[in-house]
Amino acid sequence: MLSNISRVSALTIALWVSACAHLESAPEGTPDGPLGTPGLGEGRVGKLFECFALLQRKSPESLYWVSPLEEAEGYYVTTQFQHLPIRMYSGHEIVIFGKESATYYWMPGAEHDATGSVPLGLYRVAAELPEPGRTVHLRLDKRYPTAFVLVGQGAEPEGSVQRVLPRKLLEWIINEELHELAHYSLNFQLQALRSGLPREQVAAVMADGSVASSCRNISPRLDTALGLLEGALTASGTPGTR
Repeated sequence: MLSNISRVSALTIALWVSACAHLESAPEGTPDGPLGTPGLGEGRVGKLFECFALLQRKSPESLYWVSPLEEAEGYYVTTQFQHLPIRMYSGHEIVIFGKESATYYWMPGAEHDATGSVPLGLYRVAAELPEPGRTVHLRLDKRYPTAFVLVGQGAEPEGSVQRVLPRKLLEWIINEELHELAHYSLNFQLQALRSGLPREQVAAVMADGSVASSCRNISPRLDTALGLLEGALTASGTPGTR
């Protein structure tokens, strides 16, 4: 299976870069510290996951580095990280997460605190899930120093495979990462409108009201992004559902 990134058009990548440029500064915090986003508590993980999963399904191009796992329904793999305190681990680790759990994996050659050597190239790994006896098979191409690209899933009859083991990701960290993913996707839709993408395409993401319902009242930052998007849709003549 080709990776999501290989299917993203030049316009989509340009929109994503534009969205990044318009993001507010990341909240403060360290991997061993407290939650960084005001109003974002540990009890929000379930609602955040639902918000993220809906946005990923409706607009996969806005989160092209995150993919559903074919061998484990309800789980996703992310090949780079957006929350500021953990960005340094991009290119050394991947994270697999679902609604109830999140684990990170050292890629072959990686060591503690994003040290070690993980050269550019193709990696075939068998990642054990937290549930006993469950494994997913991933082919990841490290094309850039700080990012992998998922280029395939599923066991292959030939070729060497390296096993990678799960390490529990702290709940507040996946909380913050899900928050960043949701914000990126909402902001992507807004920048798409401003960049001339057909508004019907953006309106389709919001039309049934499920995004607004799932993503509202999680944090002031997400509410602001949602409000700006709804306002832009209304101003452009395509009402967003509240």
